[in-house]
Amino acid sequence: MTPEYRIEMEKRIASYLHSNDVKNIQYMQVEQTFHDLGVEINVWNVKAEDGNWWVVEGEGAPMNLYTQDEFYFSADEAYSFHMGITQRLQVRHHREFKHIIDELPLDINEIKSISRRLNIAAQSLNDIAGSEDIQSIGLTCRESLIELASTLVDANPGILEKNGLKAADFKGIARAVISIYAQGKSNDTLRKHSRNMAEMAWDYASEIVHSPNRNLPDAKICLLFTCAIVSVFQNLYLKHIGFDAEQKCPECKSMDFNLHATDADHLIMLCNECGYEEVVKMEERGLG
Repeated sequence: MTPEYRIEMEKRIASYLHSNDVKNIQYMQVEQTFHDLGVEINVWNVKAEDGNWWVVEGEGAPMNLYTQDEFYFSADEAYSFHMGITQRLQVRHHREFKHIIDELPLDINEIKSISRRLNIAAQSLNDIAGSEDIQSIGLTCRESLIELASTLVDANPGILEKNGLKAADFKGIARAVISIYAQGKSNDTLRKHSRNMAEMAWDYASEIVHSPNRNLPDAKICLLFTCAIVSVFQNLYLKHIGFDAEQKCPECKSMDFNLHATDADHLIMLCNECGYEEVVKMEERGLG
């Protein structure tokens, strides 16, 4: 255990205990470290004003506390009980595994290679064995963002030269393309939030790559950030080419309608929500 890990873990344990109404900690020390299951698990001996506790934490194991006053009289007992529960939870997790990308309503099929890479990374979340696997997720996310930047550059020729950008500068390219895809005062807020999301996705992926102390939820969040910004750029592009200008029913604002031809120059728009009908000239819809 490095001094940095110990300091960070002491802060986390103190916060965890406080959230469980254990206050006024008087003593906190690692009582025993176990390696018999192939991972490093620490059992901390914590003494507080209102009782004594074992806190168990380590690689791939959720943190939990056990009272010393009634049931768990030794660090070994607390460790054995904790790992038994952890292994049962892991078995249930594998049995009930849900693809992480299913949690976002994504439409990233048009960028096939990025979609494939992110889907493989999502599947690998179910087989995390160590910190290097989590760092690999971060690397995959960062590579996906670099590929996204390349795709955006190809779709917007001259953007690098015009803005003095390099091909691997994802954040710079993202800012420039957002300005193109979401122009005008009405999109001020959208541009701001989109830029923040792009920077967040890149910075967190880089953080995951360089940190050996991250866990499974961190990897999952990193992948969610990356998937989200890929989807955002696809939908910004749809706005850019006019999909946000689709006609709506004048009465109920529904976009669920059918068009029926009456002659060469006119259509009848029939709203499927409220039944409203309107004659529309072909040129009004940009069809002529």
